[in-house]
Amino acid sequence: MKYILIRDDDVNFFTRPAMLEQVYGFIFENDIPINFSVIPAVNSAAKTESCHFGAGSPEPFLPRNIAGEDRQFPITGNHDLLRFLNAINRKEFLLHGFEHAGKGGKYEFESEDRKVIETKLTEGINLFEEAFGEIPETFVAPQDKYSRTAFAQIRNRFKTLSLGWVDSSRIPFTFYCRYLQMKLMHRNYIRDGNFLITEHPGCMFSKFMNINEMSKKLDEYIAANRITVIVTHHWEFFEKGALNTDLLDAFRRRITGLAGKCEFLTFSGLRKKLLN
Repeated sequence: MKYILIRDDDVNFFTRPAMLEQVYGFIFENDIPINFSVIPAVNSAAKTESCHFGAGSPEPFLPRNIAGEDRQFPITGNHDLLRFLNAINRKEFLLHGFEHAGKGGKYEFESEDRKVIETKLTEGINLFEEAFGEIPETFVAPQDKYSRTAFAQIRNRFKTLSLGWVDSSRIPFTFYCRYLQMKLMHRNYIRDGNFLITEHPGCMFSKFMNINEMSKKLDEYIAANRITVIVTHHWEFFEKGALNTDLLDAFRRRITGLAGKCEFLTFSGLRKKLLN
């Protein structure tokens, strides 16, 4: 059986429930599990290094009128969003960094300062628990970048690390054997005791990708792997506030087409499948 996990990234204080409903309404209606990667205290000074938006420009999920200010916005302050998210039937929430803003030319979790990392994780987990009534089990590093110091803290606090790829230059030396084993066995995940690291093929449903090429690449990835994490950004389905219906239709066709052929899971559900 093939396992599919849908992971939406960048839910934060500014996320509008109406946007999530427009993009994922068919998923909610069909009772398909979905994983939301949540930024607990997004900073309006957060910047992207993506060539698509212009390196150093404000993150595209931030409102233009506040983008650039060095100010945190805890997700616990958006009660309408939390009511919407908590009412979804089959969902799981993942911790996506803390404020999604780096410093000194490094991404947020590339810091080697153990105290800084500990504080971000502790405060993020506390906000997460206040918002959703539970402790997060899965961590998603902003931009897939992390230091070995951060990795050690993530390993101690979480059950799963969801990445685009496992970068051998960023993992502890003690993980090299596991990494080589993953490569030799042509897998896209590492299991170390009860800790799981998963890879994904990138953000497939993006306005910057050709729909036909995207579909072919995803077909090949699913065929080659037992597990596929399909990463999306709800905000990428919109252009200047208008819904990109071509992109949404392609996403809907793909997900509904996989239903019945594959099993959709949350990350905790995946751990049960792999670790039992």
